[in-house]
Amino acid sequence: MRKSIRFTALVLAVLMCAAAFAGCSKKDPDTPSGMKLASSEDTDYRMYVPENWRVDKSTLYTAAYYSSGDATSISATAYGMNYDDTTVDDWFEGFTEEFKEIYTDVTEAEAEEAKLGGVDGKKYTFSGTLNEKVYNYIIVAVLRQNYIYYITYTSTPEYYSDHLEELDDVIRYFEFK
Repeated sequence: MRKSIRFTALVLAVLMCAAAFAGCSKKDPDTPSGMKLASSEDTDYRMYVPENWRVDKSTLYTAAYYSSGDATSISATAYGMNYDDTTVDDWFEGFTEEFKEIYTDVTEAEAEEAKLGGVDGKKYTFSGTLNEKVYNYIIVAVLRQNYIYYITYTSTPEYYSDHLEELDDVIRYFEFK
């Protein structure tokens, strides 16, 4: 009887260990090396960020930031297009108007061709001042199925260049479901 109880306890212990290991966070094989999934299952896209970035789940959009000392952030957002907007440039013009209502010293955006999730779009680089603090921005935007999808990179001048390669990885691995 004692052997039977010990054997059952041993089997249960082995099963519990196996369940614990199975429950460990396994990386999805589609997740790029050194990255983690930041977007939720509710979005129609996947945004990956570097593993050492912190994903912010308190917002309604996908967001991650580097650290509390360096608040550089990357976010992804999707919005339905306005009826007046027919291109990414149209959308960005309206975006800029609203941005200028909040920020001062907004620089003229440099625009260049870009891709996001395999879709042609634009990359805009600019800066603005809020509460006497300068912020640099890069926005990569695409129009897809009457929605504007865009990734926003925000940083202060002292950290701006530190994470540009990571931003390139986020953009490279962004995909639509």
